[in-house]
Amino acid sequence: MPELVLRGGTLVTVGPLGTLTGDIAVDGGRIVAIGPDVGAGDQELDVRGCVVTPGFVQAHVHLCQTLFRGLADDMDVIDWLRERVWPLEQAHDEASLGASAALGIAELLTGGTTTVLSMETVRHTDASFAAAERLGIRAFIGKALMDRWEPGTEMVGEETDDAWADVIALLGRWHGAAGGRIRVALSPRGPRNATPEMWRRCVGLAEDADLVLHTHVNENQGQADRLGATAEGRDLVALESWGALNRRLVMAHSVWLDDEERALLRRHRPNVCHCPSANLKLASGIAPIPEYLADGINVALGADGAACNNRLDAFTEMRLAALIHKPRCGPRAMPAATVLELATMGGARALGVGDQIGSIEVGKRADLTVVRVDRAHVAPLAGSDPADQLVYACLPSDVTTVVVDGAIVVRDGELRSGDEAAITRDAEAQRVALLSRAGLP
Repeated sequence: MPELVLRGGTLVTVGPLGTLTGDIAVDGGRIVAIGPDVGAGDQELDVRGCVVTPGFVQAHVHLCQTLFRGLADDMDVIDWLRERVWPLEQAHDEASLGASAALGIAELLTGGTTTVLSMETVRHTDASFAAAERLGIRAFIGKALMDRWEPGTEMVGEETDDAWADVIALLGRWHGAAGGRIRVALSPRGPRNATPEMWRRCVGLAEDADLVLHTHVNENQGQADRLGATAEGRDLVALESWGALNRRLVMAHSVWLDDEERALLRRHRPNVCHCPSANLKLASGIAPIPEYLADGINVALGADGAACNNRLDAFTEMRLAALIHKPRCGPRAMPAATVLELATMGGARALGVGDQIGSIEVGKRADLTVVRVDRAHVAPLAGSDPADQLVYACLPSDVTTVVVDGAIVVRDGELRSGDEAAITRDAEAQRVALLSRAGLP
C-alpha cells in the first residue's frame, strides 16, 4: 500500500500524460502510480476540485536577501548593489542569514515552489543549507564566489584560496544531504566578480562532481557595455574563454546579449533563467525569451531576491512571463502551457534533474503542488485549460497542499514543516539587528 494518495484532482502533468482527472500514489518519496483509481493509501488527500501540478522550480533566487525586503526599492541594479544590498550582505551574521533563508523558504513553499537554485553571499552559507534541510524544500545552494573587484559595483569578497576552501568544506558537509534533496551549486556571482582562475576551478569541479554552475549575465545594459569594452570582452565571450559556457551553467537574466553572444548561446546552449519581475523593477529590461526558445535554448523562471522583486512568487513570474512579450511578439507568444513548462520542466532541466522532477510521471520524485480553483478570481472553469488558469488567474494564496520528496510540507495553506509565525518573528528581530550592524536607517 502506498504511503500517500492524492485522490481525484485535475492533474496537469507537464508530461506525456497531458491533463487528466485522477489519482497520484506516492511511496518512498516517488510517484508510483497515476490513474483513475490507484487504490488505497496509508494517508489519503481529497484533492477533487483542485488542480495538481508539478512543484514549481525557481532557478534564480537569493535566500540571503529575503531579510532586505523593502530596503532597496526604486533603484537601478548598480546603485542597488553598491548602496544597499552589498552593505547589507556584509552585515549578515549566522543568525540573520538563517532567519533570512527560513523566511524565504516559508514563502516559497506556501506559494507552491518546491525546488530552488539560490545564490547566497560570501559568508555563513551553512545557515541557508540548514534552513533548507529543516524546512523540507529541495534546494541547490551556492555561496557567492567573489575574488575580484568588479568596476561599477565596487564589490569584492575574499581571496581565491579562502573562498575555494569554503566551497570544498560546504561540499563535504552538505552535498547530497537529506537523501539527496540538498545539493551544492558553484556560484561565481558574475563573470567579472570572479577571477578566471576561480572560474576554471569551478568548471573543473562542476564536471568532476556533477554540480550546477550559477551566475548573473548581462542584467543591466550599462554594466554589460562597460564590461564588454574590457579586454576580456562581453560576458559570454569571457565565459567561453574560461570553459564555463556549457549546459551546466544557469545564467540569470541574460537581458542584453549582443549578436556575437547570441551565436555563442546557440552554439553552447547554457540555460537561461528569466526573472521578469526583478528585471522590470530594477529597470534592467526584458530578455528576448521567445527568441531564445525559438533557438532551442532551455529557459527557466526565477523571482530573484526579495530585495528586488519583492516577492518570491512563482505565479507572478509566470503571469509576467506570459504577458510582457506579447506587445512585441504578438498575442500567441508565450502561451500559458509554455510558461508553465518553464516554471517546472525548464527549471528541472536547468538544474540537471529533468529525469527526477519537473513533471508528474511514474518514477519521478513526488514534488507536487495542489491549487484551489474554486475561488471567485479563478472561476468559472468549464471549457478552459487548467494551465491557462494557473498562469493567468491563480495566486499563491490558492495553494492548499505542497509535497516535496513525498512529504507534506504545506497542508490547508499552512506551513507544516515549520512554524511560520515564529519564522516571521525571528526575521523581524534579526532585521533590526542587521540594520544596526550595517549602519543603515
